Amino acid sequence: MPSTDVVARQEGEFLKRCFRAAGLDVEVDYMDWPTFQDKIKTKSAQMFMLGWIADYPDAENFLQVFYSKSISPGPNSFNYSSSSFDKLFEEASLMQDSPMRTELYHKAERVVVDDCPAVFLLHGVAYLLHHDWVYNYKPNVFAYGISKYIRIDTKKRAEFGKQRTEDRR
Repeated sequence: MPSTDVVARQEGEFLKRCFRAAGLDVEVDYMDWPTFQDKIKTKSAQMFMLGWIADYPDAENFLQVFYSKSISPGPNSFNYSSSSFDKLFEEASLMQDSPMRTELYHKAERVVVDDCPAVFLLHGVAYLLHHDWVYNYKPNVFAYGISKYIRIDTKKRAEFGKQRTEDRR
């Protein structure tokens, strides 16, 4: 586990119970981040728990972690290798965004899902609140806090600010 904190220990114990229920006895090691990174980059971990957040809004960002030419110490920490995946990934990565490129990425994803080099356990969900004077706000799922085309009703905003000032008195 990539940490020694309470959350990592709870996750580790949960996973240990899951493996035990499947008839497997596993030992969970909790380590600081630099030690964990060293284990991953030197291919010294049998199993590990790690997250991935997209750096840019494209399927390639998620699929690169399965590309065989990116094995550890690169982003392919699974050290997964599949010639059929690589062929689809390389072909798609040379193309402009298009339905054909998307289809190739779907096929590449299917190869990974069928081979199952990783188990995807968690997917975060974010909730957002905003004032009623903010319109057209659509959060960007890849870049938190960044959005386009926000419209502000300046009159409502000013009224809100005035009410807050009065409430503080």
